[in-house]
Amino acid sequence: MKPGFAVDIDNVLALSEQEVQRIYHELTGELWPGELYASAGGLDGSVIDRKLIEKIFDYFHECSIPTLPVVPGASLALHHLQQQFRIVIITARRPSTRPQTEEWLHRHEFPFDELHLTGDKTDVAEGLVFAVDDHPEHVQNYVSRGIKVFLMDQPWNRCFSASGVTRVSNWEQLLQTFQ
Repeated sequence: MKPGFAVDIDNVLALSEQEVQRIYHELTGELWPGELYASAGGLDGSVIDRKLIEKIFDYFHECSIPTLPVVPGASLALHHLQQQFRIVIITARRPSTRPQTEEWLHRHEFPFDELHLTGDKTDVAEGLVFAVDDHPEHVQNYVSRGIKVFLMDQPWNRCFSASGVTRVSNWEQLLQTFQ
C-alpha cells in the first residue's frame, strides 16, 4: 500500500472563503467583519453568535458545496501526488454532505483513494505521512501524530507555526518540495 497523503477540501481544494462571507452578508445584510475570517479557521473561535454560525454552516453545507470554485492547480497537483501517494481526502464537513462532496470532487476530476468527513482528521486513515490543511488545530493534530504537514497559507493561520510544518502559498509551491 502506498503511503497516505491527507488533503483538506475547504480553502485547500475549494475556494470557500468568499462563499461563507457571501452567506453572512445574505443572512445579516452586513459586510463581513474585516477582523474575522469566514472559514473554520475564523468562525470556530469568533465572537459571532453561535446560532448565526450554525445558520451559515447550514446554508453552506446544504446549498453552497456544488457551486464552489477550485483552488488553482489543485487537481493537477493531486494527479501528480497520486503517482507516489494514496490520496486521502479528509474534511471537517458534515457527514450528510458526502453525496454533494463526492459529486464536486468527481466533477472537478480530483483523484482520490479515500474520502472521510469527520471532525477528528487524524483517526480515520492509516499510513498517513503527509497532510495539507489550512486550519491550525487540524495541522497541530497531524503534527502530534508525526505527520509532515503543509500549511496552506491563509490570513487566519499566519500566526501559527510549528516544527514539522511547511507553509505553502499554493499547490505549485507544495509540489516543488517533492522535486
